[in-house]
Amino acid sequence: MPRDFHAILPFLLSLFLWLQTANAGVMPVTVTPTQYELSLLSRSEVCFDNNRLAFREIKHGKCFKPYGRSYINTGIQTHTIWIRFRLENPTDTPVERALVLTSPLLEYIALYIENDQESVLYNGVDKLQENRETLVPYYMLTLPPHTVSTFYLEIRSLFTPVEFTLMLKEKKHFLAEDRRQQFMNILLVGFILALATYSLILFFYIGDRSYLYYSMYLFALVWQQMTYLGLTHIYLSPAFVSVDMKIPVLKINLLVVTSTLFAMHFLKVVRFGRLWYIYMLFIVVSLLEILLLSTPLFYNLYVVIFTGALFITFNLAAGIISYRRGEKQARLFIAGFAIVFLSYLFIILDAVGITTFMLHVKNILMFGTAFEALVLSLAFADRYRILQHEKAVADAQILDESRRRTELVEKDVEAKTAKLNEALKAKELLLQEVHHRVKNNLQIILSIIRMQHDTTSKTQSTTEMLSDLENRINAIAQTYNMLLVKERLEEIDMQEYLETLLHDLQRSLQNNKTVHITLRTNAIMPLRQSVYVGLIINELITNAYKYAFSDEGTITVTLLQEEKRFILTVEDDGRGLDSAKTEKSLGLQLVETLALNQLGGKVTIKTEPHTTYTIRFTL
Repeated sequence: MPRDFHAILPFLLSLFLWLQTANAGVMPVTVTPTQYELSLLSRSEVCFDNNRLAFREIKHGKCFKPYGRSYINTGIQTHTIWIRFRLENPTDTPVERALVLTSPLLEYIALYIENDQESVLYNGVDKLQENRETLVPYYMLTLPPHTVSTFYLEIRSLFTPVEFTLMLKEKKHFLAEDRRQQFMNILLVGFILALATYSLILFFYIGDRSYLYYSMYLFALVWQQMTYLGLTHIYLSPAFVSVDMKIPVLKINLLVVTSTLFAMHFLKVVRFGRLWYIYMLFIVVSLLEILLLSTPLFYNLYVVIFTGALFITFNLAAGIISYRRGEKQARLFIAGFAIVFLSYLFIILDAVGITTFMLHVKNILMFGTAFEALVLSLAFADRYRILQHEKAVADAQILDESRRRTELVEKDVEAKTAKLNEALKAKELLLQEVHHRVKNNLQIILSIIRMQHDTTSKTQSTTEMLSDLENRINAIAQTYNMLLVKERLEEIDMQEYLETLLHDLQRSLQNNKTVHITLRTNAIMPLRQSVYVGLIINELITNAYKYAFSDEGTITVTLLQEEKRFILTVEDDGRGLDSAKTEKSLGLQLVETLALNQLGGKVTIKTEPHTTYTIRFTL
């Protein structure tokens, strides 16, 4: 009988286990010492609880349903996830395994063992241990020989997306794998921090704000990724981690703002008005989200993720638009950001529960950012090369322009030098002519004095004689006064010359008589002839003052030019001049001498009813 009992014992044990399994509704997962890794979710039951039920209610309820997938990805949900699974150890030795939840972002985790009502093991960010050494939370489970144990997991996250798998792993294997992952993540973080520091140093050295904003973006990214990858849970205090987990809105929008500032300055979108305004809109929206959506009352991570999705799409499009509009550096921006764009896209799709790509490559964004940073470091070098090329082109243009201007200046200098030489020769000749004229005019003055001496009557006063002589000499002097203030020394503007001469005559001859002198002329004459005309007018005006008026009158002087022909008319409205005085007067003799001999002209005199002198000559 005992021998028969031992023979049917395995059968009875198997039947007992089958009945237990049928009761529970799920087959137990067999665990043996030779199995190093098992996926549990596909062989577990899951309950999604929206009412925050207690363990006792969940255990006896009918919420659990078989779950055929190897992962859970509910996105951003606040409901509680309950997982029930059974582990069987059919061997004769105890089996110890690590129960691993593959997400470092799970906030609240509680493990219940069915036969141990008093024991609840807590884990997750909210229950973070000071001595945690792994990126992801785990429990150590010991399965006695020949037993089936039922376990319950309660999982909840309020601020972050829920995405994980449930694995049973051999402890040494799990810890070695976790350390490798930590090493890789720390290496990536260190590399990106080095690039961020390098960009910051370049900013202080060069002063280009693109470097500053890119370093700020990299620092913000490292902060966000250290939380996402679980590094903060290991190397920072639980108090900091607890606060850090509650501000994903701030960290995501900080990435948007810094990335926006970098793109705006790197792509120089200020030249493309619409792109600049859209970038500024993203900054404003991000700041508003930080102010409003970070508060518990309005907390909504979906809005923030949607804004991020719009931004990465627009940022890539802006790079393409900038490149098509001639911004050469944009090609490397596009190449670098395209990888980051894909990384962000996978993160966003996972966060909203569409894909599970990030379960397998959590640090893809770090790899993408490292690649982008390397490409952009080439972009910075390319920027320097472009600037050097533009500088060389600008220098060549400046040199060509300088040569052209030098040639123009040289030609202008040569032309002006030639003109100055011509003017100098003309002035030298004119100076010789002036000296010659001065000599001639001195001879004229001497002749006038002699004629004055020969014709002076005893009745003529010395004062009157000297006054006449003064006016004649003044007529000559006025031409030289004009030489001092005029650039053109070859010709004299008769309007200006005669106005000055007549003004001096009026001032000299005005003696209890009111005589008005009017002048009309359009003539411009050579220097020599202008002296003779001035002397003639001086004599005729002086005679009119003396003999034409007793109290008042008008003298009209007209000098008209038509090409090289001139007509000089001096007319008064006084009494006519008798022929005897006409023949004896020194002034009239001087007039005829100058008109005939010096100007080669002809004098016509009309004495009734008024006196009119007309002199026609050609130069």
